[in-house]
Parts: sequence; C-alpha cells; structure tokens
Amino acid sequence: MTFPNSRDVAARERWPSFSAPVWWLPRQRKEGISIALERYTLSMSKVLQGESHTQDILHMNLNNDRSRKRNWGLLVTGIVGGTLVVLYAVATPFLTPALRKICLPFVPATSAQIENVLKMLQYRSGSLVDIGSGDGRIVIAAAKEGFKAVGYELNPWLVWYSRYRAWREGMHHNAKFYISDLWKVSFSQYTNVVIFGVPQMMPQLEKKLEKELDHNARVVACRFPFPHWMPDHTTGEGIDVVWAYDSKAFKGNEKTCSETVQKMHPL
Repeated sequence: MTFPNSRDVAARERWPSFSAPVWWLPRQRKEGISIALERYTLSMSKVLQGESHTQDILHMNLNNDRSRKRNWGLLVTGIVGGTLVVLYAVATPFLTPALRKICLPFVPATSAQIENVLKMLQYRSGSLVDIGSGDGRIVIAAAKEGFKAVGYELNPWLVWYSRYRAWREGMHHNAKFYISDLWKVSFSQYTNVVIFGVPQMMPQLEKKLEKELDHNARVVACRFPFPHWMPDHTTGEGIDVVWAYDSKAFKGNEKTCSETVQKMHPL
C-alpha cells in the first residue's frame, strides 16, 4: 500500500481539480483577455462616437446661432434701410419746394376758402385750372359744379392722391391732374384760373397770366392778392378772403399803360 507524499497533497490543495487538462488553462485566459479587450475597445469607441456626436451637435448649434444672428442683423438692416428709403421718397417732394427760389408750399384749402372760390365762379362755365392743386380738393369741387377742371402740381404723391380721390368720388372724368411745374405750362386754354399763391411769386405770375389768358378769363386768388391788379370782386374774411380778377380789366390796364407810355414818349 502506497501513501501519497507531502508534495502531492500540497499540490492538490493548492490547485483544484478540473475536468479539462491543465495545459488548457492558458488558452482560456487568452480568450478571456481578448474578449475583455474587445468589449473595452467597443465601449471606448461608443464613448468616442458619443463625444464626437455631442461635439457635432454643439458645433451645429453654434453655427445655427451665428446664422440666426446674421439673418436677424440682415433683417433689421433691411427694415431700417427700407424705412429710410420710403421716408426719403415721401418727404423729398414736400421738402424740395423749400429749396426753390420761389416756394409754393402745400397748405390744404379750408372749407370756407373752397366755398368762397366757388362763389367767385358762380354763373361761369368752361374750363378751370388750379395752379398748384395740392390734394385736389378745389379741382374736385369745381368738377362737381360742372367745370372741366384740371390741376397742376409738382408733388407726385399729391397728384396720385388727387387722382385716387377724384376716382373715389366719381369725378375722374371731369377732374384731371398732372405733374408739372407751373412755369412750364401755358394757361391760354383756360377761362377760369385759381391760385393759392405766395407773395414772392405773384408779380411774376401776373406777367405770365397777362400774356397768356384770353379777354373773357377770370382769375381767383386765395390767401394773397396780386400786387398790381385791382380786384373786381372780393369775398370772405381773414385767411379765407379771395380776390377775383377779370382779364378784360387787367389786360385793359396793360393796354392803357402802354398807350400812356407812347403818349409820354412819342416816336
């Protein structure tokens, strides 16, 4: 009968029994290590991918914020620029007359002035012109009384508004409006003339109308009278006063003056 020696007993206590041979253990360790490495590599790749994706999202959000701010900046710039352009386009026709040598500003006629003008044109007919027609209220009122009325105005915005107003009130057939400088228009075809003038322009306009108007014409001046003509009729009070001048009178005065000069200085 044999007895195990002390070395075999110690070895058995240190190493448990396996169904597989002892030489298989190193291979299992290698496979375990490789699996662990694969799992670690896979997890690290996922972490790196997650970080990369997060960085992409942050970069995209940053670009979106920059693009949004840029778009807002362009929008604000466009709105401000467009507003300035509109203000310039609207205000320029109203401000440029002040830069002229003879300024004819736009001041709307009062209801009393319109009534007084129509009173001075009572029992008259034919064509009528409003020199510096503004928003067209005189022309439209005259058209309602049966006149073939025309308005000349240098401000295009006022002309377009006057045309719209005449169309809205059904007077667009008898009320016409044109963009023109009054000094470039001949008034010889009109038998009734209305002018809301200023003192600086009245002497020059006097000469123009004396030269162009027929002998049966009538001129109605509002706010300021003509400096050398004697009015045939006057009505109203204060700022609503209007003066009516018959061309046969001031053309007769012109003829009388020329005859007087010839008598004083015979050829």
